[in-house]
Amino acid sequence: MNKIIKKFRDISQEYDAFIFDLWGVLYEGGPIFKDALEVLRKLHLLNKPVILISNSPFLNKDCEKNLEECGLSKNLYKAVLTAGELCMQYIQASFGTAQRFYVIDKNYWDAWKKFNPLHHSTTSIEEADAILCLAVPISIELPEKIAEHFDKVFEHAIKRNLKLICANPDLFAFCSEKMRLRPGLLSLRYQQLGGEVLSFGKPFPEIFQQGLKILEYPKRVLMTGDTEYTDIQGASRHNIDTMLITGLYEEDSIKSQATYLSRIVKW
Repeated sequence: MNKIIKKFRDISQEYDAFIFDLWGVLYEGGPIFKDALEVLRKLHLLNKPVILISNSPFLNKDCEKNLEECGLSKNLYKAVLTAGELCMQYIQASFGTAQRFYVIDKNYWDAWKKFNPLHHSTTSIEEADAILCLAVPISIELPEKIAEHFDKVFEHAIKRNLKLICANPDLFAFCSEKMRLRPGLLSLRYQQLGGEVLSFGKPFPEIFQQGLKILEYPKRVLMTGDTEYTDIQGASRHNIDTMLITGLYEEDSIKSQATYLSRIVKW
């Protein structure tokens, strides 16, 4: 049974280290939430190590820079781990020769190219060696538009046995209570059509394994996130206790595998 937590301080001494999701927990692209920032400062004073993990397609360094611009100092956490970084590591390790990626959407591609200039993007699915999914085009606002917009390209790619590599397995995110579509919807559609997908980030094991390694495998770890499937179930598979941030919803009306429920991250 879940335990409802009003103040983070009530459980802070029960754990040796902490993992926090970013979007919806610490910020939503703007300034870091004031209450969450206080929690990170208090944990720092208590010498409790913290890492941040995210399904963002940003590379780690770009994510760190963005967080600093949003008001989160690097001295308050040990590391940031992003799905984008894990995806880039896979590409670097798996493709020793130049590859051509059909990139969806290309807003993040320029940053990736700085770290790995070997590979190239193409707008032709016929020329592509794989599909690299980094974001959903901003013009697509409804899930039902995914099939309408991408099925023709996906069907052609599947005939060519192309793999779809997804750097953000989230399906949705909320910004100021408005729903935004995420690349996980594209990978889901690709699978429905019979295509092969490789995804990085939460809830898949590698990001949690890397996080625990950075934390030097503490005995008592708490993961705080706002999504049941990616954050809570992903961490639970590694025997990590979890706190689900419920936002505007009543905690006692939510069904979750989380150890704790809390509306916000507040000291």
